[in-house]
Amino acid sequence: MQQSGQSRWPAAIPELITPRLKLRGPRADDAAALLEVLGDERVMRYHSMPTMTSLAEVEEALARLAARFEAGEAIRWVIQPRTQPHPVGTIGLLHVVAEHYRGEIGYELASRCWGQGLMPEAAAAVIDYGFTALGLYRIEAGVLVDNQPSVRVLEKLGFREEGTLRDYLHLNGRFEDVRWFGLLRPEAITMSSQRSRP
Repeated sequence: MQQSGQSRWPAAIPELITPRLKLRGPRADDAAALLEVLGDERVMRYHSMPTMTSLAEVEEALARLAARFEAGEAIRWVIQPRTQPHPVGTIGLLHVVAEHYRGEIGYELASRCWGQGLMPEAAAAVIDYGFTALGLYRIEAGVLVDNQPSVRVLEKLGFREEGTLRDYLHLNGRFEDVRWFGLLRPEAITMSSQRSRP
């Protein structure tokens, strides 16, 4: 049997490199660039977190992420184009439950970068890390019902829709349904082998 995700938890957030992106651990000096992303109502429209309005809010969020990483509960990278000095979003594995070999993927990307295929590229690297380095067996994702761009990202990566959780989140004074998706390690291996065929 594989080691549990907890026993494989890294001492520091590793850097993941893709053809166009560098995924790395957040730094304090990322706050201003991340405020441009997390303070954009278009980006945060389908997010479970409210739109941020100050550097202090971003700094508090980064501190919470650091604490969750230290507790072995979540690992979140900033998404930085390899040709640029600042991040344009974040992506991570949240709600990692080592004893059940599962985690949840979540992400957001600056609106100026939409439509370039950056999020599937970043997510593929995180999914591979979750299955191979952390030893997860299942990665899941929840998407608000109107968030069709995120659904397309997940479907491109091989996630299967498993149902709708009714009134699952309470956002902006109202309850919201969430579409739930899952990807198992054997499915990801199959997808990867199909992509690598000539």
